[in-house]
This record gives sequence, structure tokens and C-alpha cells, in this order.
Amino acid sequence: MAIRGVNTVTVGVPYAFRCSATCSPACTFSWRNGNRTSAGAELTLQLKARSPLEILVCVAVNPDSGKSATVSKTVGVTVGPSNIMINGPSMLTLGVGNNFTCTADCYPSCTYLWKWMWDGEVLGSSSGATLSITPPETVNHETVLCEAMDSVSHLFISTSLQRYVARLSNIYIVSPSGQWSVTVGQTFLFTCFAECSPSCTYTWTFEGKTYENDLVHVPVFKKGEKPMIKEEQEITVTQDHRTEPLICRAKNTLSGATISATQILTIDNPYSVRPATQGVPMAGQSYSLQCIGSQNPASIAWLQNSLPLPVSDRLVLSQDNTLLTFSPLMESDTGTYQCVINVDIGDVKSLGYRMQVNFGPSKVQIVEVNKGAVGKELTALAGSITALQCVADCYPACSISWFYNGKMLSRNASISFTPVTPPNQAVLRCVAYDPLTMKNSSAETTVIVPFGPFKVEIIEAQKGTVGKELTALAGSITALQCVADCYPACSISWFYNGKMLSRNASISFTPVTPPNQAVLRCVAYDPLTMKNSSAETTVIVPFGPIKVQIVEVNKGAVGKELTALAGSITALQCVADCYPACSISWFYNGKMLSRNASISFTPVTPPNQAVLRCVAYDPLTMKNSSAETTVIVPYGPVDVTISGSPSIEVGVKASFTCSATCSPACTYTWTVYGSPVKGSSIDITVSRYVATESISCQAQNTLSGKTATVNDTLTVSEPHWCGC
Repeated sequence: MAIRGVNTVTVGVPYAFRCSATCSPACTFSWRNGNRTSAGAELTLQLKARSPLEILVCVAVNPDSGKSATVSKTVGVTVGPSNIMINGPSMLTLGVGNNFTCTADCYPSCTYLWKWMWDGEVLGSSSGATLSITPPETVNHETVLCEAMDSVSHLFISTSLQRYVARLSNIYIVSPSGQWSVTVGQTFLFTCFAECSPSCTYTWTFEGKTYENDLVHVPVFKKGEKPMIKEEQEITVTQDHRTEPLICRAKNTLSGATISATQILTIDNPYSVRPATQGVPMAGQSYSLQCIGSQNPASIAWLQNSLPLPVSDRLVLSQDNTLLTFSPLMESDTGTYQCVINVDIGDVKSLGYRMQVNFGPSKVQIVEVNKGAVGKELTALAGSITALQCVADCYPACSISWFYNGKMLSRNASISFTPVTPPNQAVLRCVAYDPLTMKNSSAETTVIVPFGPFKVEIIEAQKGTVGKELTALAGSITALQCVADCYPACSISWFYNGKMLSRNASISFTPVTPPNQAVLRCVAYDPLTMKNSSAETTVIVPFGPIKVQIVEVNKGAVGKELTALAGSITALQCVADCYPACSISWFYNGKMLSRNASISFTPVTPPNQAVLRCVAYDPLTMKNSSAETTVIVPYGPVDVTISGSPSIEVGVKASFTCSATCSPACTYTWTVYGSPVKGSSIDITVSRYVATESISCQAQNTLSGKTATVNDTLTVSEPHWCGC
């Protein structure tokens, strides 16, 4: 039993397989291929998609015995080739390899065979997916053919493309007459040749005009010949340039490359314009030009700088149009003049005549190099160099003279200017002189040589320069000026306590407190020298005196009274709220004691009680204030005495007084009958008879604590009875 058929199938291609077996009677056959089944001895297989392998199974059955046998065949699967494509340049380039790539859909793989041909003749062949060919110079196109073959099924397909060889070289112009001289008003034929493939278009340029040929020229040539294309062009010479280039340009229609050939033609012109007036043309004077050459006068027209020249009251033509008169000439008449003559082929221009009108000087300017025209003022730093030019509308060129501050500086149009100082302001003038017109004109600028700022000062109106300090009462207004040596004037800025105050040179200044001391500064700035300088003063805003006190060192403020022992030393200070510090004066008992704020005070006695005053005085506010205390100097007791009767009677009350010299005061203590009794006075009554009675009095200073005692002995007598 066997299956006959190919061993490899290609997707999309139908294949036939046959199953055979030895059977009697004849067997019946059935096929199984994956999920597909069919009946019959033959199987047609056409795959729609690629699979790794196809297994074909054939079953043979004996219809009588029912016996069966099975056979299988494994078939390989390929795809393609299909979708073949050649990729490569759109044209062939001479002298270099032109690369092409062939691709196709194949499974498991494809092999590629190349052929390249010219007009059916095979020029070469190669294998591989890529091809590089260099076309010979003798062909203008090649056909490239690629054949793709499946490496397993050996099925193949092919495709081809044709590419032209882009060629453009060796261009030249030919004159049939062999002459390269042409005459204005006549027509001449010229031919342009170029090696060009596959085709070229041509463009001619002459006298500023472009001539294009709408025809596409395709060369016809034999093998081994270079493709040459011919282009003919008639030109008519209408302008006079003495020489004029004739240019032929060839453009390859495939590559877009262009080359050109140029032939210089010598142009003869029988027509010209010449001066009809003797001398040079001078602005403000009359002048005439004449058209020369055989012509029809009625056809003559005039051009200035290739533009029609309008006739006016100032520009007059003769009756035959051959003479043009300027009455008078102006600067704007300078230019090239031509007369235009109408001939059979059209209008022909004469040789041009360049008329230069002599004029000037006018529009004189001083120009700073790389900056432009200088205005009414020119700033130049001392020692600096400024590149200047004096320019003027003159023809011919004017002579130039420079003057600075009335003195000759230079006779050159360009100068390197350095100002001479003093002065710091002077006129710089340049004078342009035309020796033909014998006229001159000038331009001038004022040169300012800035300096400063120097010697910056703060000035108080009607008083003069402010020193290191300025006293200003709170709320007061002080007229101040900031002055400085500057040229030109500096800009002024005022600052008080570090903050901007004003940008005026003069200010009415009122101090802002607090603080009572701050710096007032004026800054002068020169925007030309870009320098600044300043002056400053310390503003003192006085106040006081207030809160004046007498203070005892290490103890504190002294009250209304101050006790000081005779000969003692008390450290005292007079303090006050003042700005700036007040001057201090001490007075004791109405007399000057000291001018120091701190004193070592020793009271002078007598008296033992006097006023001590300290006076604080502010010389800026011219105000004073004081503090005082009463100084008490303790004294005594001395001169202790007992006043009263020297004798007393028994049973009769007697009064006694104790006194002493004492400051500020004394207290008294009596001793009577051995007992102390307080007070300056005492009453005594003796109840028994004794010959004498002793009493004593002790005086004690209330501040110093000092004591003094006096004793007295009293006589005691019996009472006197009247017996009445």
C-alpha cells in the first residue's frame, strides 16, 4: 500500500495525491488530513495558510472481508514566492555604483538572480538580494530584472524596471557665422550643444531677458556614441553694454541637474549721447546733451538711468528731439542718459553718457564712527579719543577743515578727536569747501567735557557750609543745598538715616525723630562720567533737659532733704534727660559750687541747713531745669541749760525747762529722784524736807545721736505759812 505525490506543497497551489493497495475485490479508500476527511483513491490538496507539516493518512478497506490497512505521508509546506519588488534609485548615475535590492515573500527562503540589459542585450548577471551596477557611458538607460525562487519548492517569479542614465556634460555655444561681435538693432542665430540623457530643456539669457524653449529635446544616438542635444536660439541686440554675456543653460529633465555655457559678445552701437555744452556740468547752470547717429528724429525718446525722462519747464527738447537742455542743472540730474531710436526691429538704445553734476557743499554733518550723526552736543571725556568724520554732499569731493574753540584742528575728513580743557564746553566745527563752486558750508556741535563730581558740600542757606554736625530742633525747617563741582550739572540725591529723602539739589529739611542723631548725606552723580561723590553731616536733634534729679551714688535719688554730717563727703550726681548732654551747674546756699555732673559734696557750716541745687542747661535748646534738696548738717547738743527757780519749797510745785543749742533738734531726758523723765520741761514737788534736791537733763541730737548732760542742785526750804 502506498501514497504517490510530491513531498512539498506550496500554499495556494493545488496538488494531487493517489492512494493504491492490492485488494480483491477492489478496496475502497478514504483520506484524513487533520480535521479534514474525504473519500476516493485521489486527494486534491490546496493549502490556504502555511503550516509546519501536513500529514496525509489513507485508509484502504476490503469491502468483502472488512479488513483495512493504513498508510501515511508527511508533506513539507512552502510559501511563495510572491509580492516581488525591486527598490533602488529613480535614475542611474555615471561613474558610481547604483544599488538595488530585491525582496519577495518566500518560505522558508528565497534565492535571487539578477540580470541587467540594454535594448534586450544582457550586460551582466549576478545572484543575491542586492545588486550594484555602474552604467557604461554609451547607454542612456538600462533594464534591471530580478528573479526570486523558493529554495524548497523551486517555484519562481520575476519583475523588472527600467532606469535612465542621468547625463549632463560638455555644453558649449556655437555661432554659425563664427563671429562673436553683434550690432545693436540686428538679429543673430546661436546654437547650444550639450551631452544630455535622457532629455534636457534649455534656457537662454541675454541682456537681462530669459528665453525658454517649450520643447523637450530627446537625443537619438547609436550604441557607442554620446547623446548630444542641439538647441538653436535667435537673439536681437537692443541695448549697448559694449560687452554682454550670452548664457545657455541645460537642465536634465530626470535629475534636475543644470550646467551652463557663457559666451561674451562684443556689441557695436552706432548711436551715442554726447555733451553739446562746453565745460563741466555745474548745478545752477544751463547744460545740453545731444543724440548722435542716423535716425528718424520723430522717433527719439530720452532715458535717465534706464527710465523715461519726462519733459518739463526745466527739461526742454529741441524740435527734432536730438537736443536735451537742462535749465538749470540740479544735483538730481546726475545719471546715465540714453536716447532711444525706433528702427525696423523695434526700439534701440544708444550708448549711455554718464553726466555727473558738480554741486555742493550741502547736508554737511559731523558723524561719529559706528554711531551716526552727532547732534547739537557731543560728550567727550577728558583724554578720550572719539573717531569723527565730516561728511557733505559735494561733487567733486570737498576739502574739509576742522576748528575747535575757534582754532584750526585738522584738514582731514576723519579725525581722532581728543578735547583740550579748559574750557569744558567749546564749539567743534567742520567746514566743507568746494573749489569748483567756490562755496562752503559747515556743521558744528558743542563739545561737553564732563568732570566731577568734586568738592561736594552741604550748605545751609545764609549760613554756609555745614560741618560734621548739624543741629536741628524737632519740627524745625532748615534750608539746605547740595553743591558740587560738576560739568554738566550732577544729579543730586539726599539720604537721611539710610533712606531716600529727595532728588532735588535744595531741600527744606525737617528731622524725623527718633533717632535724635542720624546721618544726612547728599550724593552727587554725573551720568556722563558715571562717577559719584557725597558729603554728609550728623544731624543732632536736641531735647531736654527734663527729669532732672540729684542722685546719691549707690543709694538712689535724693529726696527733699539730705542729711550730711559736718566734714563728711557724699558722692552726688546730677542726672537729666538731654540730647546732647546738658551742662550741669551746682549751687549751695545760693553760691556756685561746681560745673561737673558728679561732685563729692562736703557741707560748709554755718548754716546747718541750706539748699543744694543742680541746674541742667541745654545750649542747643537754650532751656534749663533743676532739682534741689535741703541739706541738713546735724549740730550739738551744746550749751545745755536748765531754767527755773534755784530753790523749792516742800509741797509746792516748781517748773523747770531744759534747752540746748542743737540742729536739727534734740530730745531731752530728765533724771529726778533717780528716775528718767522725757520732755524738755518738768514739774517737781518735794514732799519731805531735805536740804537739797539734785536734778539732771540730757540733750540728744535727733540725727547724730550725740548727747550732752547738765546737772543742777536745788535748795529745799520749809513752806512759809502766813498765819492769816
